[in-house]
Amino acid sequence: MIGSVSAQKNAYTVRGYCALCTAHCATITTVENGRVVRLDPDTDHPNGGVICLKGKAAPELLYHPDRLNYPLKRTRPKSDPDPGWQRISWDQALDDIAERLLAIRERYGARAVALAKGTRSGTSVDDAERWLGRFLSAFGSPNWVSTTHVCNWHKDTGFSYTFGVNLPTPDLARSNAFLLWGHNPSFTSLILAHDIVAAKTRGMKVVAVDPRRVGIPGQADILLQIRPGADGALALALIHSLIEEGWYDAAFVREWTNGPFLLHQKTGAALTERDLTPSGSTNRYVVWDERSELPAIYDPASGAFDRENVRPALFVKKALQSQEGEIPCQTAFQSLAELAARYAPERSEAITWVAASKVWKAAHLLAHNRPVSMYMWNGVGQHTNATQTSRAIAALYALLGDIDRPGGNVVFPKAPVNDVSGKDFLAKEMAAQRIGRAEKPLGPPAKPGNCAAYDLFTAVLEGRPYPVKALLNFGSNTVMSTGDSRRAREAFRSLEFAVATELFMTPTAELCDYVLPATSFLEMANLTTAFEHRPQGKAHLQYRPAVVAPLAERRSDSWIIFELAKRLGLGDRFWEGNVEASYAYELAPTGLTLERLKESPGGITVPVKPRYQKYSETDEKDFPRGFATSCKKVELYSHLFAAHGYPPLPDYEEPAMSPFSRPELSAEYPLVLTNAKFTTFIHSQQRALPSLRKSSPEPTAELHPETAARYGIKNEEWIIVESPKGSIRVRAHVTDRIIPGVVCCQHGWWQGCSDLKLAGYNPYSEQGANPSILIGSDLRDPVSGSLPHRSYLCRVRPAG
Repeated sequence: MIGSVSAQKNAYTVRGYCALCTAHCATITTVENGRVVRLDPDTDHPNGGVICLKGKAAPELLYHPDRLNYPLKRTRPKSDPDPGWQRISWDQALDDIAERLLAIRERYGARAVALAKGTRSGTSVDDAERWLGRFLSAFGSPNWVSTTHVCNWHKDTGFSYTFGVNLPTPDLARSNAFLLWGHNPSFTSLILAHDIVAAKTRGMKVVAVDPRRVGIPGQADILLQIRPGADGALALALIHSLIEEGWYDAAFVREWTNGPFLLHQKTGAALTERDLTPSGSTNRYVVWDERSELPAIYDPASGAFDRENVRPALFVKKALQSQEGEIPCQTAFQSLAELAARYAPERSEAITWVAASKVWKAAHLLAHNRPVSMYMWNGVGQHTNATQTSRAIAALYALLGDIDRPGGNVVFPKAPVNDVSGKDFLAKEMAAQRIGRAEKPLGPPAKPGNCAAYDLFTAVLEGRPYPVKALLNFGSNTVMSTGDSRRAREAFRSLEFAVATELFMTPTAELCDYVLPATSFLEMANLTTAFEHRPQGKAHLQYRPAVVAPLAERRSDSWIIFELAKRLGLGDRFWEGNVEASYAYELAPTGLTLERLKESPGGITVPVKPRYQKYSETDEKDFPRGFATSCKKVELYSHLFAAHGYPPLPDYEEPAMSPFSRPELSAEYPLVLTNAKFTTFIHSQQRALPSLRKSSPEPTAELHPETAARYGIKNEEWIIVESPKGSIRVRAHVTDRIIPGVVCCQHGWWQGCSDLKLAGYNPYSEQGANPSILIGSDLRDPVSGSLPHRSYLCRVRPAG
C-alpha cells in the first residue's frame, strides 16, 4: 500500500498535493481496486480547502490511452513525416543520450547544450526544477531555456528592481484593500481566489485591472477595464491621483524610498557627493534638508546621513553650487510627480480607455482602506513595455507604504533548508556567456538566469552568439510556448540532437530524436519545502508519496535526471542516483528526517514567527537594514536602470504594435489582440481529457457585441483572426464581459480528444488556432525580452 493514511478493503486514500500548477492545492486521493478514482481537497492542511477542475481530472491524465509509455528513438530524418519511432529500453536510451551529449560537449563545449523546462507556474516540472538547474550547471552549460520572460519575471525580478525582493505574499487575512492587476486567480490559482473571496466577505475592498469582467475582477468593488498594454499609463494616472491629493504615505516615502534623492535636471542622473566636491564619493547621494536648508549626504553603506536630524525634502527644485558652476536639480519624487502628471486621469483616459472618474475612485479606495496588498501576473508581463509597467505598478505600491507591514505584501519566513540548485557549480565566466545576456543585461539571462526560446533559435539557426547543437526538453512544449512556432520548428529540425521528456507526443516531442515517457504527479514522489501562495504554507514541508506505481515504463523527471547524471560522470553531485538521499540533505537544517516526514502524511509546519517591517531593523553595526537595493531604499528611481541606459523612472511607452504607435497599420488592423487563460486547461495541456474538453470543445475568440456587429460576426460562428503576421481560425464568443475593440484568444490549442471525436489543431497552419503565429518574436521588451502576446493589432471576419 503506497503512502496510505487510511484504508479499507481494496481501497485507500493518500494525502498529497496537486502538482499541475504552482498553487499546489492539498489533496486526498482515493484509490479503489488499485485504480485512482478521484481527488478531493484536503481541508486539514495549510494549503488546503480547494481543488480546481484540472486537479479533479488528474485520474484521466493518469490513465489516458495516448500517454507515452516507453522510451522511443527516431529512426528517420526530421524532414520525414513519419519519424519511424522505435521502442527501446531505458538503459539504451540513457546510454545513447549520455554518449551524444558528451560528444557534443567535447566538440563544441558545454554551452552548445541547452535545457528547456516547462514553467513551474503551470506544469508538474516544478517537482524537478531544482534538479534540472543543478544538472545543467554541473554539466557546465549556462543555457537554461524558460518562459519566465512572458510569465513571472515582471512580477518577481521586475518588482525586485524597485523593492529589492520578488513580489511578496499578500497578507490577505489582514488587508483592508487588495489591488489585483492582470491576473484572474479564479481561472489559474484557486487558492488565491478562495482567499480573496474570504477576505472580501469580511469587508476587504478589491480594485482590479483587467480588460475582461470575469472571475475575481468581475466581483471587484472597482474594475478598471483597460486597453491591453496601456497598464503603465494607468499606473502613472493612479500615482498622480495619490500625489495630487496627498493620499500617499509621505512618512514612508521620505524615510524609506529614494524619492528625496536629488537629480540633475539636465541629465536626469542622480546627484552624488562627487558632483559637489572632487573628493566626494560617487556612491553617496545628495538630498535637500528642509531643517537646515542645506544639502545633506546619504551613505548607502550605512543607510544614514552625514549628520543627525536630517529631514529630506520630497518636493524641491534647487541650484546647487559645484566647482564647475550651478547644478539645477530636483528630487526624484518631484520628477516622478511630473512624469505622472502627464498621465493624469483626464489626460490618459483616451490612452487607457478607462474613465477618469473611475481612476480617481480607485485611488481614493486604495488610499483610504489601508493596509493594501496587491498581486499581478501575466496581464502585466506580456507586452513590449512590460518591465516599465511593472516598475510603475511597484512605484504605485511604494507610495501606499504597506510593503512588509501586516495586511500588506509580506516576506514571510520559510523553513531553513539546504540549497540544492547547484548554481555554484557553474563558473561565473560561463554564466556571463548565457545566450541573450549581452542584449538583456538586466533581464532573465542575468537574473534569475534563463534564456528565451527565440534567442536559442537564433543560436541554432544562425550561430549567434555561438552555435547550440543539442537541446533537452523537460515538460517544455517549446513549439507552443514561444512567439513564433514556425521558427521553432525550423530550429528543432536544425538541431544536431534533441530529447523530450513528456506525458504526450507534443508538437515539440515530435521534432526530437529521443522521447522519454514521464510520470504524472500521481505516479511519483516528491519533497516540497514550501507552499508559496499562503502565509501559513511558507514553512510547511511535505513528502508526497506516489499514489500508484508508475504505469508501463514511465519514469519521473527526477529519476531521469539522476540516472543521466550518473552516466555523464556527475553521480557524486547527485547522491549517486539516490533521490531520497537528496531529500534528506535538503531537510537537514530543519532537524527533521525524511522518515519523520513520511510518518506525517499531511506534512509538518516548522515553527517560525513572522516579522514585519524588517527594513526598519538594524544590523550588527546598528545600521538600518533597509531594502536589498543598491541604495538600501525602495528605488522609485532605479540606479541600476540608469547605469545601463534604461529610463530610471517608470516612463510609459506605447506597445510596439498598438493603435497609437502604429496608426498606419491600425487603419488596416483596427482591433487590439490579446489573450487570456481560462479555467479548463493549463497552457497547452489537458485538451485530451474529456471531462475538461466537454466544457471548452473548441478554440474561441471573445469579442464585445459592438465589435461583432461592426464586422458582421455572429456568436459561435467560425471566424478568422488576422494580424500583419498571419491568421488563425477560431469560434466567436460574443460577450459583453470584454471591452469593445479587443479580441481575446487563448494559446495552447494542438491536442485532439479522441473520446469526444474532436480533432487536434495544426500549430503551424492558418487553419489552426495557435495565436503565437500572429505575433512573431521580433518586437520585444528592451529589458526583459517579453513578447506582445497580450497587445498586438488584428482584424476579424467570418470564416465563410
